[in-house]
Amino acid sequence: MDAEFWRRRWEANEIGFHEGAPNALLVAHHAALALATGSRIFLPLCGKTRDIGWWLAQGHRVVGSEWSRLAVEQLFAELAIDPVVSDLGGVTRFRAGTLDILQGDVFDVSATMLGRVDAVYDR
Repeated sequence: MDAEFWRRRWEANEIGFHEGAPNALLVAHHAALALATGSRIFLPLCGKTRDIGWWLAQGHRVVGSEWSRLAVEQLFAELAIDPVVSDLGGVTRFRAGTLDILQGDVFDVSATMLGRVDAVYDR
C-alpha cells in the first residue's frame, strides 16, 4: 500500500469510489446472510462508507478498519456522533456505541483488537 497516495487522495477529496448512499446490492441482498439482530459486522478498508450507518440502522454492531484518519473523522462527523479515541499500540480505536473503527494499517490489527465478528462485508 502506498500510504502517501491515499493520504493525498483523502486530503484532496479525490474519493470517487465513495458512494453517496448505502450500496444498492447490499440493501437488496443482505437478508440472504440471515444475520441475527446485534450481529457484529467487519468492514475492512471501510473509508467513510454509508454502508456503516445502514448496518447500524439494521440493529447490527459494526467494526471497521481504515488507514486514513481523515476518513474516520469524516465518518463520525457525518454520523453526528462523538467517538472515544484510544491508542491500541500502532492502531487507534474510535468507539461510539455499537461502532468501532480501527484506524491504521489493517495488517497491524490483531485478532484481539478486532474481536469476535459474525460476518465480513466488503463491497
